[in-house]
Amino acid sequence: MWLLALGFFGGWDVADPVASVVGALAGVAGLCYALVAPVDVEQMADRLAGEVVRREQGEYARWLDGNIGGRIDLAYAVHVHGQVAGAQSEGRLDDLTALHGRLSPPRMVITDGDATDDAGTGKSLAALSMVLDLARDRRSGQAVALRMAAASWTGQELEEWIARHLVTAFGVGRGLARRLVEARLVLPVVDGLDELDPPGTAPYSSRAAELVRLLNSWQHGTQPAAVVVTCRRGAYEGLVGVEAHLRTAAVVRLAPVDAEQSRAFLRSSVADTEAGLSRWQRVLDVLVTAPQADGVPDPPTVVRLRQALATPWRLSLAVAVYQERTSDGRYRRDPSDLLPLAESGTLHQHLLGLYVPAVLASRGDGTVDPDGPARRWLAVLAAYLDGNREGRQVEGRRLSATDLVLPELWPMVGAERAKRAIRWACLSWAGAIELATVAQAAVSSWEHLVLSFLPLMAALFAVNPDLWEGEDRMVLRPVRFALGCALGSAPVVLIGLLDAAADATADWVMVATVFGLMVGGAMGMAVVPDERRDGPRALVRRDAVSWTLFLGDLVTIFAVLGYGAGGWRGAFVMLVVIAPFGALVFHSLSFRYVAFLVLARGVLPWRFGRFLHACHHAGILRTVGAAYQFRHRELQDHLADRHPARSQ
Repeated sequence: MWLLALGFFGGWDVADPVASVVGALAGVAGLCYALVAPVDVEQMADRLAGEVVRREQGEYARWLDGNIGGRIDLAYAVHVHGQVAGAQSEGRLDDLTALHGRLSPPRMVITDGDATDDAGTGKSLAALSMVLDLARDRRSGQAVALRMAAASWTGQELEEWIARHLVTAFGVGRGLARRLVEARLVLPVVDGLDELDPPGTAPYSSRAAELVRLLNSWQHGTQPAAVVVTCRRGAYEGLVGVEAHLRTAAVVRLAPVDAEQSRAFLRSSVADTEAGLSRWQRVLDVLVTAPQADGVPDPPTVVRLRQALATPWRLSLAVAVYQERTSDGRYRRDPSDLLPLAESGTLHQHLLGLYVPAVLASRGDGTVDPDGPARRWLAVLAAYLDGNREGRQVEGRRLSATDLVLPELWPMVGAERAKRAIRWACLSWAGAIELATVAQAAVSSWEHLVLSFLPLMAALFAVNPDLWEGEDRMVLRPVRFALGCALGSAPVVLIGLLDAAADATADWVMVATVFGLMVGGAMGMAVVPDERRDGPRALVRRDAVSWTLFLGDLVTIFAVLGYGAGGWRGAFVMLVVIAPFGALVFHSLSFRYVAFLVLARGVLPWRFGRFLHACHHAGILRTVGAAYQFRHRELQDHLADRHPARSQ
């Protein structure tokens, strides 16, 4: 194409001598392409394992509040369903990964030892530890463990779900993702099976049972394929009761934290100095497991404090709240107050109530005021998620009860309000085009009124806007775009330098610009699966960058072509012709996110993404792919109950 343009602008006698340059460039490009050998599945599995370690070790540190060596080595008991070799009857958390490696087949369910109080016992942390261990120590041919939120399953086939997770969360190509799954080089670690259904759902007809049936058909050759599932014991025993449980699997039941483990955790994390020991001494004394005389029960304060600190999550709560300091370094609270609160039975609610401001003050990044409305904003989000627990659907899609994905929060403000915002944006854009057309016609030539029908095209985009993102979406990758611009314009610039006509410089500049942008757009633009690999905030940022580059590329190409054909008047005409397509941006996920922020003004902060990032930094939220989640369901429930609409 650029040789044809060269012939028209500079004459065919100029085009022929440069054919050799074009051939050389094409040859170099072909050689570079040939040198890029296809990546086989084993190489991709190695890369995937390294990426898993890079991402998950940061989450692991946050879950432990930065105390990387502070994981409590819980005891566990093992119960086997079906014929599973290599299962021992009991063990410790430190050897859980080794236990999984000994199992044949390597299928495991991690649940709680106590069905009556199974909150915060460390199931997810145990699974995350296993993911890191398996990825770090992976050998050739071994599967890469991937942590997948059960709530992200939407009813598709298991292989499709896993492959899509590889594509969206890690940027693996579709074909390679399918090959990894087919080769069973992926070990799904399904976290939170109990979060798939609202309370009271019949176990046999539940979504959890449907997913377990798919996992039961997941096989490698003649054997059941490797899988790990975490689930609260009460929910899992409901599945077992109707024979809808995971077959041929070892069930690992984590024991509660005993008094000695609680004491050791506090000694190592907050009482490892004389000053710290002095502050926490009364609590440590109560946790001493001193033998009582026969028939003499422990005092109620001792029993209730041990119960209140019987899980890793609750121990973390106590440490976070009672280690908070003022700006001058003084501690805000005395750990001795834990004893009367435990005796009165209000300790747990007391800790949950103070947790958010305490961690924002001690671990926050300084962008959110701990004493400000942060707790109220989190209560709004928790109440929204809690309202989705009964299976609420909007615009044909089931809403998640755990995930906060930035461009998918518009149901909080209502589907009709979100659609109305898109319609008004499209109609306003159409009105702006019409006004510009009439103004230009009045200033220059009334012939331009023939273009006045174009705003109708922009108005068409206001009809029935789709609020959900499809399986695929348009992206324009900046690096490839820049490379394409350079490759497209460089040959034209080179030929222009060979042109001796001084008055042809402007023509060569326009040709180089147009062809550079055309090649850049062709190389950088692609319709790809909905990638969510770079974290929650990057999803909106990348979409905004893609649309900015796409529209900027289109506008510049048509403006230069119009200017070359008819000066500034020609540039205006060309811009008016393509202006209706600018309404496409109002259907992007980044615009839906902006519309949500505008409509939620006064209820949530304007710098909403920064607020969630600060909460994640403080440990209030965790991330799974492009979604934020509350660190613990107990915290989400507590905040939801404190929402003004609930407390009235």
